[in-house]
Amino acid sequence: MNSTKQLINLAGLVLVVAIVVAGIALVALPMYSQSQTIDGQTRTVAQTNVVYETQVAQLSAANDRIDEIDANLAELRREIATAPQLDDVFELINAAAERTDVMIDSVAVADPEDFIARTTVVEEAAATAVAAETDGDGADSGEAGAAEPQAAADGPSLQRQVIITIDVKTEDPEAAARFIDDLGRGPRLLAPIDGTYVGGETLTATVLAFIRTEG
Repeated sequence: MNSTKQLINLAGLVLVVAIVVAGIALVALPMYSQSQTIDGQTRTVAQTNVVYETQVAQLSAANDRIDEIDANLAELRREIATAPQLDDVFELINAAAERTDVMIDSVAVADPEDFIARTTVVEEAAATAVAAETDGDGADSGEAGAAEPQAAADGPSLQRQVIITIDVKTEDPEAAARFIDDLGRGPRLLAPIDGTYVGGETLTATVLAFIRTEG
């Protein structure tokens, strides 16, 4: 009799455990998983809101100083000519050569073309002119990697560019580096995009001059 009761109690216990396990597997776990998903989504939304709040704050701050921004923009626009006249470019090149004590060998100017935005600015051009001389025998060339262009946006561009290639003679790699740096002094905007120092005596610098096309 006692054995029968024990078997019945054991069977009841097993049944209760089975029901509890089934409840956990079928109800609790899916609810827990769903709650975790909702928590993750809530955190993502909160982080996105923080980003938006930061952007709104930045835009609000910029709006408060819109007059200053407009003035800076006007100043920058004055560094971009509204006509393809390049006399001032040659003046800048000659002035840079005089200040850095290098001798201009040739200047080649390409035809104006639509502006192509570049993803990076080649700041290594001047540094490479110095580094090239440390290769050993002075006969190797160092070349800065040109900035990768990215496709221009659809629609007419409000800016054009002129590629100018300058060859200068100097046996001083530091003077070559200073020449590239000096090209950016203005008042017209010139952007060095490449520099190659060959044989310890010839620097080939490639720069962009910009032309504003809007009225």
